[in-house]
Amino acid sequence: MSAEEPVPATATEPSTPDPVPPSENPPMSKRQLKKQLKMQKWEETKKLKRAKEREKMRARKLEAIKAGLPTRTGPSRKELKRNKVDYSRADISVVVDLSFDEMMIDKDVAKCVKQLLRIYTMNRRSERPIPLHFTGIREGGAVERHLKRNDGYQHWDVQFSAGAFVDLFDRERLVYLTSESDNVLDVLEKDKVYVIGGLVDHNQHKGHCHTLADRLGIRHARLPLSEHVVIKTRTILTINQVFEILMKVQLGKKWQETLLEVLPMRKGAKAREPSDEGGTGSDQESPMDEAKSDDAESGVVEEKNCKDEEEKNS
Repeated sequence: MSAEEPVPATATEPSTPDPVPPSENPPMSKRQLKKQLKMQKWEETKKLKRAKEREKMRARKLEAIKAGLPTRTGPSRKELKRNKVDYSRADISVVVDLSFDEMMIDKDVAKCVKQLLRIYTMNRRSERPIPLHFTGIREGGAVERHLKRNDGYQHWDVQFSAGAFVDLFDRERLVYLTSESDNVLDVLEKDKVYVIGGLVDHNQHKGHCHTLADRLGIRHARLPLSEHVVIKTRTILTINQVFEILMKVQLGKKWQETLLEVLPMRKGAKAREPSDEGGTGSDQESPMDEAKSDDAESGVVEEKNCKDEEEKNS
């Protein structure tokens, strides 16, 4: 090739762009995005709400001091710390079976966990706390997720377990409470473990806990509602109401007195007299299988106690 001849241009192939790695997180739906944003907003406002609540409590306390009124009606924090569960001397134990989170929508799981907080609050303030076991908490499950929203829940005087309750206790000690049972719970037996189903299902899984108890080969029983009270409407108790009944009876209260105290006033319950007909309990249901949360049932005082307890645990 001579110096005068032009150098031919070299053909170049178009460069291929590097492949884009697939996204590790698939795009969220509008509903998922809305839910995530709602959770973020809730977390952001959580501390602010608690600060406002503390300020209100301080203001109420100052007003009470100026008026010469007592500044508290319940036990002090020091008294509560001393009021620990004595597992070695307890007459009975209570298990809340929380293995049903996959059977509930998220809203009902939240209600279930809210009732657990009420149970813990009541038990902590009882003069004789009952050994409490929250079992079947699936790692990464909905129940655990909602529990984690309560700061310091790991420090509750409660035995938390991911395992099944049948693996923690001798089956001879277990009594599953279910409204479908033909066995009436007349008396709380010493050293027994009473199991409450942590299932808020609005009748979608009616009879599930009764079937479960039969399959596991353990005893089951129903609360003696119709034997002691007359209720015109159908009665569905919340999980915390069932616990409250057990707690009061183990403290020595009579069934009838306890039921009239715990059942919502709007149910119009009255004491059953010997002359009253019926009493077989076909129209009353205790709620272990179908515990239906009704925020109004627990009252303003109980809501305040729950908020106070959350603040102490934060």
